[in-house]
Amino acid sequence: MYLKRTLFGGLVALTLSTAAYGQEINDGTQVYEPAYFEQYVPRTALDMVSRIPGFQIRSSGGNRGLGQGGANILINGSRISGKTNAGDQLSRINASNVVRIEIVDGTALDIPGLSGQVANVITKSTGVSGTWEWRPEWRNRVEANVLGGKATVSGETGDLSWSLTVKNDTFRNGHRGPETLTDANGTLFETRYEDGQYYGDGPGVSTDFTWKPKEDHVGNLNLKYNQFNFNGREQSRRTAVTAAGTTSETLFSNAEDEWNASVDVDYEFPFLMDEKNGKLKLIGYYRFEHSPTISRFDAFDPVLGRTSGSRFSRVADEAEMIGRAEYSWKPNDKGDWQIGIEGVLNYLDIASSLLVLDNGSFVDAPLTGATSRVEEKRGEATLTHSRKLSDKWDVQASLGAEYSELSQNTGLTRSFFRPKGFISATYKPNDTTSIVTRIEREVGQLSFFDFISSVDVQDELDTLGNTSLVPQQDLFGGVTLNKDFGNGNTLKIRAFHTFISDRVERIPIGVDGDAVGNIDSANRYGITFNTTLKGDKWGFKGTQLDLSFLLRNSSIIDPIGGFNRRLNGDTKSYWSVEFRHDIPNTDWAWGFYADQNIRAQNFRLTTINQFNFNGPWSSAYIEHKDIFGLKVRAELANLFDASDDFRREVYDNRRANLLRVEDRSRSFDLIYRMRVSGTF
Repeated sequence: MYLKRTLFGGLVALTLSTAAYGQEINDGTQVYEPAYFEQYVPRTALDMVSRIPGFQIRSSGGNRGLGQGGANILINGSRISGKTNAGDQLSRINASNVVRIEIVDGTALDIPGLSGQVANVITKSTGVSGTWEWRPEWRNRVEANVLGGKATVSGETGDLSWSLTVKNDTFRNGHRGPETLTDANGTLFETRYEDGQYYGDGPGVSTDFTWKPKEDHVGNLNLKYNQFNFNGREQSRRTAVTAAGTTSETLFSNAEDEWNASVDVDYEFPFLMDEKNGKLKLIGYYRFEHSPTISRFDAFDPVLGRTSGSRFSRVADEAEMIGRAEYSWKPNDKGDWQIGIEGVLNYLDIASSLLVLDNGSFVDAPLTGATSRVEEKRGEATLTHSRKLSDKWDVQASLGAEYSELSQNTGLTRSFFRPKGFISATYKPNDTTSIVTRIEREVGQLSFFDFISSVDVQDELDTLGNTSLVPQQDLFGGVTLNKDFGNGNTLKIRAFHTFISDRVERIPIGVDGDAVGNIDSANRYGITFNTTLKGDKWGFKGTQLDLSFLLRNSSIIDPIGGFNRRLNGDTKSYWSVEFRHDIPNTDWAWGFYADQNIRAQNFRLTTINQFNFNGPWSSAYIEHKDIFGLKVRAELANLFDASDDFRREVYDNRRANLLRVEDRSRSFDLIYRMRVSGTF
C-alpha cells in the first residue's frame, strides 16, 4: 500500500509545476526530484540525501545482530541489506540514476522497527555509469595525504543490477605541544614537549548485486574486502624541574595490519497467504576480521641510553555469523504483521604476549588472562504489528525476546534471557507537522575485548578481563516533533530519557584490579534541536543555514567513591552550524562549518581523565561546480586554532591520595583540503 501511494504521489509531482523545494502531497510525504538538487551538482545519491532540509542519515552498522528497522534509508522501498552502512550504499548510486527521493514517516511503513523520518530513494538504470572522487589533504609537519579517494561503476544487465566500488580511506594526523606535571601540592616537578603522528590507510573493494528474476522476487548480494594499516608514534622530551622529575626521552609507537571481509545476502519472495500479500525474506550475514597489533614503549636517559622498554603484541580474530528469517503479511489496508527469527554466532580469539627489557634484552613477562577465546550464541524472536488508526494516527508495536549463551575457554559458560520490544506512535495534526513517540527496551552489544586482559605500555595501566560481564539493557523513551514550514525551512525537536540496567562501565576488581564491568543502574536524558533555514524567503537566494544542538545529562553512582557522577566520557553538549551559499546564475558556491563537543570525565581505579577539544572545530570552503566537467572544492580547516587538551589526575589506593596531575595541550595547525569529483 505504501509503495502504491508514493508511486502515485510521484506521478502527481511529475505532472505539476513545482518549485525547487520538496512538494507536499496529500498523505504528508515530501517528494524531492532531481531538479531540487541541480544547484549542488550532486555526484551520488548520498550528495542528494545530504542536502534534504532537516533530514539526517541514521545507519545501523553497529547494532546488535540484524534486528528490525535499521537505517532510515530505503532503496526502491526496500531496506538496505544486512549491515551495509547507509552512507556507503548511497555513495554507490550515481545521481543520474535517482528518479526522486521521498521523505516519509517510518511508523506508517510496512517495515517493522522504523520510526521518524525515512528517505526512500527511487532509482532507475541509465546503463553503465560511474563516479569518482579524490580527497587530498595537507597539514604542517605531517606527511601529505594524497591517496584518499573512491570510484564506483554501476550498471544493469537484464534482471541483474550491479555496482563495483574501490576506495582508500586515508588519514595523516598529528599534534604537538607542552605538558606539565605537578604534585598534590601544585608544585611543578617536570615539563614535557610531545609530538604525536598517526597515519592510516584503508584500501577496500566492494560489490553489490540485485537480482529480480520475476515479479515480487528480489535478491541482494553484497561482498566487501577491506584493509586497515595504521602506524602511530609519540615522542616525548622530558625535563626535570625538581628532584621528583626525570630528564629523559621516550618513544611510544603502535601499529596494526588488519584485514576484514564480509558477505551480505538476502532473498524475498511471496510465500503463503497470497490473498494477504504474504512474503518471506531470508537473510544471511558473515564477517571475519584478522587484526595483528603491536605497541612499543622505550625510555632513554641522556647518559645511560635506553633504560626501560616493553612490547605488547596481540593477534585478534573475530567473526560474526547471522541467519534471519522475516515473514510478513497484510490482512487488510490498515495493518500488517511480521514474525522475525534470528540466530547469531559471534566469537573473538586473541593471543597476546608481553616483553620487557631486562639487562639489555627483552624477556617474556607474565600476562594473565590475555590469551583467550570468547564466544556467544544467540537466538531472537519478535512479533511486530503496524496499524493505521486514522488519517492522523499510525502505531507500531513489537514484542520479542532473546536468549544468549556466553562462553570462554576458561570453562565458564553463562546464559541469559532478555525480553525486548517497542511501541511507536505518530500523530499528524496536519500535512506539515508530526509528533513521534517511542518507548523501547533494548539489549546492548558487548565488546568481547572487555573479557580479555590487556596492557597499556605507554601509561603503564593494565586492564583486567572480566568474565562476569553481561549485556547492558536500556529502557528508552522519546518524543520527537517534526515541523515543515515550507520552502525548505524545517524544525526538529527531540526529548529523550533512558533508564539503564547493567551499565557497562569501569569498575574495580579485587584488591587493585581495574576492568570493564557492570553497574546496576544509570540514567541518561536530554534534548536535541535541529533546524534548516533557507534564505530565499528573506531575499538571500541560494543560501541555507543548518543548526544543531544537543544538551544531555547522565547519572551513575561511582563504584569507588560512592558519589553521583556522569557516565564515563558521556557527551554533555554538542552544537554545530553549517552555512552554504550557491551564488545564483554562477557555478560558484562557498560556505563554512563549525561544531564543538563537550564530554564528561573518565574515572578509573587510580585515575580521573578529562579530554577537551579546545575549539570549536571549524572550516570554510569555496567550490566551483564545472571546471572542465569536474566539481572542485578547496577547504581550509581549523580556522580557530583548536587544540587537543588532556588532563589526568593520578592517585594511589583507589583514588584515596592524589599523587600528581598531568596537563597537556597539543595543537595541530591549519589543514588544507581539496575535493575533486567527476562522472564517467
